[in-house]
Amino acid sequence: MPIHVDISALNRTILIVARGHVTDDEIIGSIEKMKPPAIRGYAKIVDVTGSTSFTTREKVSGIAKALRGGPDATPRGPLAFVVDLEREGFAEIFAEATNGDRPIKLFGSLHQARRWLAENLVDFPGQPVRPHPG
Repeated sequence: MPIHVDISALNRTILIVARGHVTDDEIIGSIEKMKPPAIRGYAKIVDVTGSTSFTTREKVSGIAKALRGGPDATPRGPLAFVVDLEREGFAEIFAEATNGDRPIKLFGSLHQARRWLAENLVDFPGQPVRPHPG
C-alpha cells in the first residue's frame, strides 16, 4: 500500500508516509484511520515527498470538510506536511482548505516538521501531546 499510517498513543502522534502514485480511495482510507475522537488531537506528520496523486481541488476540499466534524467534534492537533518544495500537490491544497482549523504548515524536511510540532503542541485536559524527539 502506498500510504503507511503509524499511530503512536504513547507519543500522541501520527506519522503518515505516502510513496508512489496514491489514489483518492487510498487517501480516503488512510484518513478514515484518523477520524476516531480519541486520536483527533494527536500531532500529525504527513510525508508526501515520494508520492504523486491526481486528485482534484474539489475532492481535497471535500475531504477537508468531512474531517472537520460537527460543532461538538474534538479539536484536531497540529499538522505538519513534509513536501517537495519544487511542486504543488495535495498538501498545499489541503493546507489552503483547512486554513484556520488548526495549526498547519508545510516543510521541506522531516527534521523541520518535528521541530515545529514540538513548538506548536496542543494540550487537551489530562493528555499533553509529546511527539517523539528527533
